[in-house]
Amino acid sequence: MQGRPAPRRTNQPNQAEDFLSLLNAAGLKERIFFTLAMIALYRIGVHIPIPGVDPSAFMKHPELAQSLLGMIDLFTGGALNKLSIFSMGIGPYITSSIVMQMMSFAIPALEEKQKSGEQGRKEIAQYTRYLTVFLAVFQSMMLANLLTKIQNPAVVITPGPLFTIGTTVILTSCAVFIMWMGEIITERGVGNGASLLIFLGIAARLPVMVHNTAEAVQTGQSPTWGVFVLCAVFLSLIAMIVAIQLAVRKVVVMGARRNVGRQVFAAPDDYLGLPVNPSGVMAIIFASSLLMFPSTVMQFLGRNHADPSTIIDNWPAVKPFYHSLVNHPVFQSIWNFGAAEFVNTFSYYHWEHSLLYFVLIVFFAYFYASIIYPTRDMAENLRRSGRAIQGVRPGRPTSEFLEKTLNRLVCIGAVAVGIIAILPIHVEQFTYVQTLQGLGSTSLIILVGVALDTRRQILTHALSARYQARGLFKGPGDKKGL
Repeated sequence: MQGRPAPRRTNQPNQAEDFLSLLNAAGLKERIFFTLAMIALYRIGVHIPIPGVDPSAFMKHPELAQSLLGMIDLFTGGALNKLSIFSMGIGPYITSSIVMQMMSFAIPALEEKQKSGEQGRKEIAQYTRYLTVFLAVFQSMMLANLLTKIQNPAVVITPGPLFTIGTTVILTSCAVFIMWMGEIITERGVGNGASLLIFLGIAARLPVMVHNTAEAVQTGQSPTWGVFVLCAVFLSLIAMIVAIQLAVRKVVVMGARRNVGRQVFAAPDDYLGLPVNPSGVMAIIFASSLLMFPSTVMQFLGRNHADPSTIIDNWPAVKPFYHSLVNHPVFQSIWNFGAAEFVNTFSYYHWEHSLLYFVLIVFFAYFYASIIYPTRDMAENLRRSGRAIQGVRPGRPTSEFLEKTLNRLVCIGAVAVGIIAILPIHVEQFTYVQTLQGLGSTSLIILVGVALDTRRQILTHALSARYQARGLFKGPGDKKGL
């Protein structure tokens, strides 16, 4: 009688052994420790206050924390609420990156630099740093001006030009330092530096948001059932985010074939992975940053503007026409409607804000995908290597096929991310749990997306180091993130 065959033994390690082998990969532990050291340095800077201010007095103005400044404080990890020297955070660098990437498509000279290779991309990166300094100076001056105007209680101990200049210099220098931290983490650490700093800021604020929610339930401001409904929605969205971030369309790529005499040698077929969400978390980070910038300007400038009538009084010829126009019922209706819609566009829990947020996410998803997946270059690289997509001719048909496929995938991913971003905002409004200030969805997508992206980069680096140690190939080095 024939016995049962012995079970096949495999040499695959368990999860613990695999994790230890990843940590022992060449250079990976150093990268992780360097990243942790930069994170610790960033968190120390968050707790250093700006000279000449009273952070406790600023905390006595809850209307600022509940306004648009609350969103900025979320991305800075509480630095703005503490009036820290890191109050600007990574925001100026993210905004300048958006502007430069958009200008690279609008200005032919910058587009040529973008395509000219490593040297051209270095020049664009340098322009981005210059623009970051300009935006940091502008936002620092506005913040210093806002702090000076806050009274009862006063935030600035000794207001004056010296305070404004000193605060602007300190905040700008720290913003440049944070920009350097993001770039050095990308180069020498693990993950994307700018995304990790945003991730860190959100993660640092999560305990505060949970504490505020618990207090709202205890005081009766938010119902208990609303918190449970919101948690259920968040858990469902986490599963959707993971599925979207990891979803990939595999396109069969036939291996290169060559004739040797009468024999045909063919390389093994491979797959070209096209992700459903190529932009990852960058689309929602770009959209959030772009929405924050005009809101920040309006918040810093305040509402105490000069009355236009005082300016018109200096023009006697225009004064009668001006007063007849502004007092006309039609003009007043149009003005009031436009002003209300403008305010709603930059205010949470309004459909105008959600619509603009959704459109920006879809736009940046397509925009970012076109940068990291140039279909023409991909088709040309396949043709030069002698490979081709199964059932598609090389050259222009391959480019058109890739563009059509990628557009469909980006449409699915962008719409899904947009829905995930705006759905919790209105769920919070429905459940009367507004302690998250509409930021739960944004925080959720960024936290999950950055965690998955960092994990993917760690695994990629570990596998690359392992292959190099075995002598299978000699890589040119680690690829730098965006």
